[in-house]
Amino acid sequence: MYTESSPTNIDNFNYRLVNEWNQIVFTSEKDGWKQLYTINLKDKKVTRLTQGDYYINDITLINGKTGDIFFTAKGKEGTNPYYDFAYKVNAKTRKTMLLTPEKENHDVSFSPDGKYLVDNISTMSKPNRAVLRDGATGTILKELSQTQINLAEGKTHPLPQEFTTLGRDGKTTIYAAIWKPSHFDPAKKYPVIDQTYTGPHTYMFPNGFAKAIGRGNQALAELGFIVVAIDGLGTAGRSKAFHNISYKNMGQNLLDHVIAIKAMGRQFSWIDTTKVGIFGHSAGGYDAGHAVLEFPDFYKVAVASSADHDFRMEKDWWPEMYMGWPVDSSYHKVSNITMAGNLKGKLLIVHGGIDENVNPSATFKLAEALVNADKQFDMLILPSQHHGYVGKASDYFQKKLWNYFIEHLRGVEPIWDFKLR
Repeated sequence: MYTESSPTNIDNFNYRLVNEWNQIVFTSEKDGWKQLYTINLKDKKVTRLTQGDYYINDITLINGKTGDIFFTAKGKEGTNPYYDFAYKVNAKTRKTMLLTPEKENHDVSFSPDGKYLVDNISTMSKPNRAVLRDGATGTILKELSQTQINLAEGKTHPLPQEFTTLGRDGKTTIYAAIWKPSHFDPAKKYPVIDQTYTGPHTYMFPNGFAKAIGRGNQALAELGFIVVAIDGLGTAGRSKAFHNISYKNMGQNLLDHVIAIKAMGRQFSWIDTTKVGIFGHSAGGYDAGHAVLEFPDFYKVAVASSADHDFRMEKDWWPEMYMGWPVDSSYHKVSNITMAGNLKGKLLIVHGGIDENVNPSATFKLAEALVNADKQFDMLILPSQHHGYVGKASDYFQKKLWNYFIEHLRGVEPIWDFKLR
């Protein structure tokens, strides 16, 4: 038997059984970075395959005959730590080879035998190009496609820009993305809206072009806002120490968001840090609700959808992963329900009536706490919706979210009678 333990959470764990070797290939963060190891099922010997200050995402493919293990990883190439690159390591020689050298994000798919891979190369501001590579060397064999942005004459489509600053520890670089409206005027000041999901099992930085345009943040920006997505300390995809910041401390997950937005305001005259809104769904919904309660003088408007407002009312495995067991006073301290009396700004809480993932009860309890605290708020229940909203309910919520920020963050009378499509 092989065991590992950690005083904090262990998640995003990967392993593969390789029958030809009678071994298991697995990932571990025991040295502070997520790396590859093997364990021999006969003598239980553990062998380390990779080493370095970088984060292995997954085990993509294993060739049992050649000994090659293909994987993707972040943070090894001295560029943006959220860019994915493809590699292979040989289980016998333990030599690692980079297959995708361009300093951009690589979304890869391997052929079953590992001889070829399709590599989709992009950044959030550089459209995708797809190439066919040799699986042995990474050499580009053929250009497959190139994304083109075709707009009507006179129209522009601004692409998001990267922003970096130092996090709460004063030494670690944190990353953000900024979306501007197509009618952007640097002489004006724009309210800021934070799209949040502090996880902490994932991250928000849109490392590829498809992720950047698929968010819907550009549509929100077109309504006269600057929209941002920020990854502060405590989120996934970097070192174990970076991730550990959020353990039993998820009430402070937005601290780096506040730091980053204030830094944006100092650097860019067109960002109005006196008008900051926030929205998020699920764990991001907790963030949005928490923002106007933990930082009521900074965040002025929030839309919190399908949120786990109190971790004591969530499915047990998720909060216990990041808040620990047993349930103690730390759960009480970070609960949006117990902090309801702090509300100063505008808050819209939304939930699907038959959500079987995040139970609606915490949203009802937050509403009750806000009523008892004599706080004004808004609430929307979508009766026949699950955790994710679909169909007309999704459209209704989208319009509601947009109008809430238009009215309360821009101070403009919104309209309702328009079609999304």
